[in-house]
Amino acid sequence: MKVDLVGKPAFLSDVRYGDLFYTQFERAIFPCIKAFLVMNDAEILDYAVTFMPSDRDRTYLPRLLEEKGLQNKTVYCVADTSFRPLISEATMLMDIGYWPKPGDVIESPEATYLTIKSGRMPHKLIYLNVATGELVTTPPRAPFTFVTDWKITLDQPQGEQTLIQFPLGSPVLLRNAVVQ
Repeated sequence: MKVDLVGKPAFLSDVRYGDLFYTQFERAIFPCIKAFLVMNDAEILDYAVTFMPSDRDRTYLPRLLEEKGLQNKTVYCVADTSFRPLISEATMLMDIGYWPKPGDVIESPEATYLTIKSGRMPHKLIYLNVATGELVTTPPRAPFTFVTDWKITLDQPQGEQTLIQFPLGSPVLLRNAVVQ
């Protein structure tokens, strides 16, 4: 994995829900998205969706991590990013019985959701509304399309720069020519 920092140092409390940031885990730097889950209509729990391998699974699937595990870490905020599902002919012709896997995107009329692994079992999923950063525990209502390829890009005057592309073997963190 190539590691070049993108963004500006910040406190995690300054990162908005749905925004991309980078932080250090052990001896490596990984991208994350700030998210929240509403519990019992009164309590809001903060999370980070991270693209780092777990101890049990060495793939770079999007995973849920409680924000309290990141409280004392420096984060690097990245401004002006866009989440882009890559809809292809294969996506549109996908089998009707397909069940989403972690990392798949669900395009519905109401929002775009990233499917995240939220437990040890492979079928334990939670859904991130990529526009708002809200986590929901129930799948979106039909009609919807599953998208298996997507990317997060940095929007710059000279063109977009891909920061994360899925499916991925490992995230490639690219250097930003202009500090945001």
